Amino acid sequence: MNTPPLKMFVTLFIWLSIYECCSIYDTHAIILARGGSKGIRNKNLLPFNGTTLLGHIIQIVKETKKFSAIWISTDSENIEREAIKHGALVYKRMPYFAQDSSTSVEAIKEFLYKNKFVKKFALFQCTSVFLKPSYIEEAVKKFRIHPCVFAVKRSHKLRWKELNHQMLTPLNFNPKRRPRRQDWRGELEETGMFYFSNRNLIYQNLLQNDWCAVVEIETRDSIEIDSLIDYQIAQCIMKN
Repeated sequence: MNTPPLKMFVTLFIWLSIYECCSIYDTHAIILARGGSKGIRNKNLLPFNGTTLLGHIIQIVKETKKFSAIWISTDSENIEREAIKHGALVYKRMPYFAQDSSTSVEAIKEFLYKNKFVKKFALFQCTSVFLKPSYIEEAVKKFRIHPCVFAVKRSHKLRWKELNHQMLTPLNFNPKRRPRRQDWRGELEETGMFYFSNRNLIYQNLLQNDWCAVVEIETRDSIEIDSLIDYQIAQCIMKN
């Protein structure tokens, strides 16, 4: 009996298993949660679904068991305590990167500079409370073959641009041939729910490039809590 093909198959299977573990599960989850939120005071610690916004997102990310670690980047002692309570690691963000004008890319770049062992990451937002494990799992699969993956929703809105105070121009349709919803796939709009990316892109000041994949989110799940009205709507949806 000729056994080498069987040995080759077993060897290939082992290497593929090792590759999957090393290439997928070395991704670190990062949640940026500074203390000085402007729109809603202490927004990341608002009560939601029996815990807080922060605790809610940590629990969903943990449920997938797809990440080496879950990091909370914060400048707040209260948020630090909440993160530890839910089993997350804490990175104490420098005040310079926790200002109103600080960008997510700047905060991630600071985190990666201090944690050089992190090569790939998934950024999650506390305000995207309808994050689902299924969305994360789809993103993880696509992240195996794409350098970046992010969440989108499909929009069929007809958009206009204001040229001056008297003139408008259509951006994504021809007014003489207004598209029917069923005849048009629409456009992809970022939801901000998550971004899977890597160190190389961040050091180019990017989260995405042309080779990204997307995960399409249900419109109702794309709600972001940026105001008290958003928060109230999200609570009503969660209760129902």
